[in-house]
Amino acid sequence: MTHSNKIIFRCFFSLLFFLVFLLSCSENNSIDKEILAKTYVDILVAEEYYKNIDSINIEKEKVFKKYSIDTASYYSTLKSFSSDKESWNDFFKLANTYLDTLKANVKSSTLKIEQL
Repeated sequence: MTHSNKIIFRCFFSLLFFLVFLLSCSENNSIDKEILAKTYVDILVAEEYYKNIDSINIEKEKVFKKYSIDTASYYSTLKSFSSDKESWNDFFKLANTYLDTLKANVKSSTLKIEQL
């Protein structure tokens, strides 16, 4: 292998490594819209239920753990969705659907308790 071929070979693999690195970083920081919507709603519910900031933070950590995501990924994905109107609208539709499901579950549980 000639010297120029070695240089081309190194450049090619350096570029390939860089592209793989970029793709893996972007995949790790992005959260599925449905998971993001559920996380968002669960955090809003916790913020509504708890008034103490420490309790809210504890509940937020539980929510992040529940969905196996980290705080930084949550906020960066939320920010990326907010910059795209279509993604933002889809996200809020999913969040509203999940919230309606939670409300229906609470209502159903309340009816069952009242029937006892």
